Amino acid sequence: MAVRAGVVTLRCRGAGFEPPFAAVTSASVVTVTAAGLLLLADLPRGVDIPGGHVQRGERTAEQTARREVWEEVRARLGPLTLVEVIESDYFGGDDLTYMVIYVGRVVRLAPWEGGYESAGRVELPAAAFLGRYRGGDPVLMRHLVTRALALAGPGADG
Repeated sequence: MAVRAGVVTLRCRGAGFEPPFAAVTSASVVTVTAAGLLLLADLPRGVDIPGGHVQRGERTAEQTARREVWEEVRARLGPLTLVEVIESDYFGGDDLTYMVIYVGRVVRLAPWEGGYESAGRVELPAAAFLGRYRGGDPVLMRHLVTRALALAGPGADG
């Protein structure tokens, strides 16, 4: 799957593709509750899966993903499963970068503490989230959520 976003091309490379960590710019998680709902961040652009940019000192995309989930929705996750690696030519064809998407189940939800990362957290069935999604590319997000829920297994269909 390739998505043309303005002058930037995003290409889904699949979960079997291993990008060099030095080229990974961000990591996100399709976060699934015990009830099979998506746990989402309430952001200025609308509800979205938690995620964000790699920070100095982080050594893996999973480390970035777990930090972002904690910052945006105050959740701890069990094992993460790689859903998709998205390649971007934002910096040109000779300087490809990657966004890494995981799926993970919530094992602990901490009390909400307001912060600068998000206004709160929202639990929604997948279909409701996809119907409300206004950030980025809805077709790509549908692909990510659908694939993530298939990997998460029974009880993760919202």
